[in-house]
Amino acid sequence: MEAASKLKTTKIIVIGDLILDEYLIGEVNRISPEAPVPVVWVRNEKTTLGGAGNVVKNLSRLGVQSFVLGRAGNDPAAKTLDDLLSTENTIASKNTIIRSEIVPTILKTRVIAGHQQVCRIDREETFPLTDSEEKQLLESFSKIIQEADAVVLSDYDKGTLTASLIRKTIDIAVQHKKIVTVDPQVSHFFQYEKATVMTPNHHEAGKALGKKLETNAEVEEAAGKIAENLNSPSMMITRGEKGMSLYISSESKTYHIPTVAKEVFDVTGAGDTVISVYTSFLAAGLGELEAAIVSNAAAGVVVGKLGAETVSLEELLEALEKRGSFQ
Repeated sequence: MEAASKLKTTKIIVIGDLILDEYLIGEVNRISPEAPVPVVWVRNEKTTLGGAGNVVKNLSRLGVQSFVLGRAGNDPAAKTLDDLLSTENTIASKNTIIRSEIVPTILKTRVIAGHQQVCRIDREETFPLTDSEEKQLLESFSKIIQEADAVVLSDYDKGTLTASLIRKTIDIAVQHKKIVTVDPQVSHFFQYEKATVMTPNHHEAGKALGKKLETNAEVEEAAGKIAENLNSPSMMITRGEKGMSLYISSESKTYHIPTVAKEVFDVTGAGDTVISVYTSFLAAGLGELEAAIVSNAAAGVVVGKLGAETVSLEELLEALEKRGSFQ
């Protein structure tokens, strides 16, 4: 596929909520005598990039370079975040990670026994960016936008993507004729006006519209309505085991792409994979529908892995070959 060969020269700005994902992995052999809860015997530990950082990780696996803009605390966890970002394909000299004295670095700890998540422990405080922090990110964004092929807004509703920052970054990107993709939050749902595409799941899209989206007809109506409301050229709704649906405004048509997952172990991070792969291949020259087919194949790979995992370019091309796409 010609677009795949262009990924190494593709550069994408990632703006959003940076999170650390910690995994305590073990086994359960007994119930605690102190309370009716399982005792997890931890045999392995790992810490990875989560939130917007997982988008960066996904882009890196494809060979795509990224600029990272976000916020972390002024704490030991921020050092871990920096170290992990340094292992990815980021352009470090152009990254802007604000150090906050008030907001700690977000840390989510998942306790896993076998293939089951026993519990999750969240350490976070959610405050919106201050005016000075927003100004700093916008100044950095304005300096690097011309170097980028696309922008990803990775919104986990942790305070980085304020309504004002969303509006201003999309306006700047549109002025420079750059692709803007959004992994949204319901609280900001109709604030991503003029984005190239938004990629909510069917629960998020339904909640934003105040209705359940179950049938193809309901999804088609919703996708068209959201795209029109946002003045966006396309709208993607991911649908779990039903795959994804892509609405293209210029055609007034919705394409339904069935899932290719053979076995689902964990859907954690699948949305990050979808938006990363879709944005990368769109920036590398594929059309909207082709890029959606590729991102759907990528999602089919990652849900067969445990945790917020990624897909390598080799795995993706192999999955596409098996599917018979782009041969």
